[in-house]
Amino acid sequence: MKLTRICQLNGHTYTMDIPKLTPEKLQKGLDARANGALIQNAFPYLTAGEREFLLTGTPPDVWDEMFKD
Repeated sequence: MKLTRICQLNGHTYTMDIPKLTPEKLQKGLDARANGALIQNAFPYLTAGEREFLLTGTPPDVWDEMFKD
């Protein structure tokens, strides 16, 4: 599933393909988050980078570049 988000750190728009995410899984995870679940519990099958992208729109390579030191 391809998701497009605006990065909260730099304002750029990025698209990330997350093959293991389906519309149904996305909705189930978002519902869990709305009910107070931590993102790692709502989306345990995603990597930390994929979860960060869902939260902030920041892809892993941009995160690494901005916080490399």
